[in-house]
Amino acid sequence: MNTQVTAVIVTYNRLALLKESIAAVLAQTYSVTKLLVINNNSTDDTAAYLATLTDPRLQVVNLTKNLGGSGGFTLGLQRGFNETISDLVWLMDDDTIPDSTALAELVHAAEALNGEFGFLSSNVRLADGTPNNVPETAKNWSAKSDNGLIQLASGSFVSLLVPRAAVAAVGLSIPEFFIWFDDIEFTRRLARFAPAYMVLAANVLHKTKGGREPDILTDRPERLHLYYYYFRNKYYLERVTDGRKGAFKESYRNFSKLVQVLLGRQPKRWRKASIIIRGWSAGKRFRPTIRKIKSK
Repeated sequence: MNTQVTAVIVTYNRLALLKESIAAVLAQTYSVTKLLVINNNSTDDTAAYLATLTDPRLQVVNLTKNLGGSGGFTLGLQRGFNETISDLVWLMDDDTIPDSTALAELVHAAEALNGEFGFLSSNVRLADGTPNNVPETAKNWSAKSDNGLIQLASGSFVSLLVPRAAVAAVGLSIPEFFIWFDDIEFTRRLARFAPAYMVLAANVLHKTKGGREPDILTDRPERLHLYYYYFRNKYYLERVTDGRKGAFKESYRNFSKLVQVLLGRQPKRWRKASIIIRGWSAGKRFRPTIRKIKSK
């Protein structure tokens, strides 16, 4: 195999996990051509640590503003394709720790498919072996299951391999999402362009502290402002995916959540209600431009 792969890790204030992720990527049995680390203006010692690394494959991008995961991954995709001749870009969060053969398995699947796929996703597990970030499967999900491939309708940025041809056709992810649903929107576009798959043998460990679905009713007060993006992006996603039907369903969900907030004696209920209404309203007007990569 001589397929060139640029890996991208987007990080923000999780240095201990980032160290593990970088080490795991650079130790892959199938070597990456380049590793781009997008430092989203971390306020810990991330920049200082990255400055000590000497592996020639490593390129660090220290941002002066936090662009969110969405902006970081869009920048990584853009630079990964525009500034290299790589055939594939491998995206991951800083809490993703790939097994040593994960990339080899992804590339093997990519070559077996003759490069004709929208994206390939890893088999993501928590430390106890529980499946995590379980993706949305396609209707004909088992078409290639005998080959260790499960067909998907969408995926996540926990570990995602994307080919140049697919991104050239559908465009980059949308940086304005900032957080939440950017990966689903992007991978749905890719999966409509060409079949997309989870590679069951490409195992990665997700060292997330989460596990629960985000919920404005129960989340911490310091995170409430982020839910503007949640409601805006989710409405936009359903509107562009299913048209009026999707918009109606999402409006019903948002109205139901608003009633829960107002009638449930929620702490900070007026602030939460305002965030829901503002995000929901913004989703109706949200029409971001989808940017393209340069031709190879």
